[in-house]
Amino acid sequence: MKIHVNQVGYRTGSPKYAMIASPEKPQGAFYLVNADETTRVELTVSKFGKDSYSEDTLWIADFSQVKTEGRYFIEYYSCNPRSETFEISSNPFASPLHDILRMFYYMRCGMELTEEFAGPYHHKSCHDGSVIRYTDGAVLPPITGGWHDAGDYGRYVSPGAVAVGHLLYAFELFPAKCPALNLPESGNGVPDILNECRFELEWLLKVQFEDGSVSHKLTTERFSDFMMPEEDTAQLYLYQMSSMATADFAAVCALASRIYEPYDVAFAATLKEAALRARDYLYEHPEHTGYRNPPGNMTGWYGDRSDSDERMWMLAETYRLTKDPKDLDELKKLVTDDIDKTTLGWFLVGGFAGLCILFAPPELFPDELTEKFRKAFLERSDKLLAISSQNGYRMAMPLDAFGWGSNMTVMDCSAALIVSTLLSGNPAYAIAAEENVHYLLGRNPLDRSYVTGQGAGAFKNPHNRPTASDGIDDPYPGLVSGGANAHPVDEPAKAAIPVGTPPLYCHLDDIGSFSTNEIAIYWNSITAFVFAYFA
Repeated sequence: MKIHVNQVGYRTGSPKYAMIASPEKPQGAFYLVNADETTRVELTVSKFGKDSYSEDTLWIADFSQVKTEGRYFIEYYSCNPRSETFEISSNPFASPLHDILRMFYYMRCGMELTEEFAGPYHHKSCHDGSVIRYTDGAVLPPITGGWHDAGDYGRYVSPGAVAVGHLLYAFELFPAKCPALNLPESGNGVPDILNECRFELEWLLKVQFEDGSVSHKLTTERFSDFMMPEEDTAQLYLYQMSSMATADFAAVCALASRIYEPYDVAFAATLKEAALRARDYLYEHPEHTGYRNPPGNMTGWYGDRSDSDERMWMLAETYRLTKDPKDLDELKKLVTDDIDKTTLGWFLVGGFAGLCILFAPPELFPDELTEKFRKAFLERSDKLLAISSQNGYRMAMPLDAFGWGSNMTVMDCSAALIVSTLLSGNPAYAIAAEENVHYLLGRNPLDRSYVTGQGAGAFKNPHNRPTASDGIDDPYPGLVSGGANAHPVDEPAKAAIPVGTPPLYCHLDDIGSFSTNEIAIYWNSITAFVFAYFA
């Protein structure tokens, strides 16, 4: 028997459940016990049955009625298994949100992370050598700044733009929830989430070409061995443009222009000019210009079969910024029934167009356009509600979605539910989104919190070069693991996870397991968006 809980905590006013895995009906009572063991509350336990996500037989303990703040655990009276300790409070998610956001500081490239701000994770400046432009071999000055993308040291335009998009919309929709982060820029009169986003935005501006198009990525030819970032001195290359990257760049720069305008008029103007140059390039080049790694390049691909959703996001943002009627006319042509309108990923970005349109000032976008996105979010959320009621861990995510980076999908489903809550006022959507948060923070068959430093069972061995190379036992806090992958491809995971293992058991906390345990900026950023709603 095992008792699975969110190891960080539950909000006082929310439903609260623990999942009990037991092949036989438990014969004794379950109790919620406070940390000093002075109070014991017997819990109502009901049978769920066999859970298709884990193949466990589950029983559900309900302690929603407990609203007294404190530290608690759940125990079984006879053989005495007990859960990890957790908190019940009005805001148990403030600490995870802080760490998840501060992760981006640790991912900064091209600057020294000093002990004052990075603590034991300080290191020297990195990746500040000359750059070769791949298309013509020209040697360029250093192109510093931006965030390391994931477990490697590459910098990629589309993932970076998407990560900034998540964070800027978290700030726009939930500004009071975005905490101070103790950054070098803190205290400058600008919210710290915007200080951090600016570090990436300034790098993005550096990789736009003179004609307005934007490079797909800036990386070395191959992933480095496991080493500290300053030790990775291989030649950097600025690779060719892609229409996907150009559209994502234009979208996020337009979004950022209006967000930063109250704080820095000149920076907002620079962002606007860059966004419109990229948009104009795409008007002149309507064809999809895909990206393939050239011979000899073995770093991330981040390719796409179509750039329609990226152009849709771009046009929504540029129209909201400039009110240019051409942008609206072209946007209407792209919003068809067969284009995704709710996903906030790096590959599918239609949900960003939805955020832009649905939360714009009234009457800016035509009602028929707004209604298409509203309907798409509500329809998707209704499907997720149904899914949540049909599995024992109450996950609002399809069973077949446990692939590489599944935790981003978990959080993307939560983001869609949150948007639907804001649109409809239906609390059921928010409750389902919060159930996914409980899964992320440890209420799962592995008793694993997928956020470093948060919960007793937090994962400790991310596939991430600096945390594997700095000689410090614990990784820096706030990293979000890629999560359970029913089809792992790395050797450690394939050796440890037999084929056919139920999806929720398909995770390996191992540095070598890049297909289940890598980290990425866009996994953190969408998690920040979700946590900012609940914090």
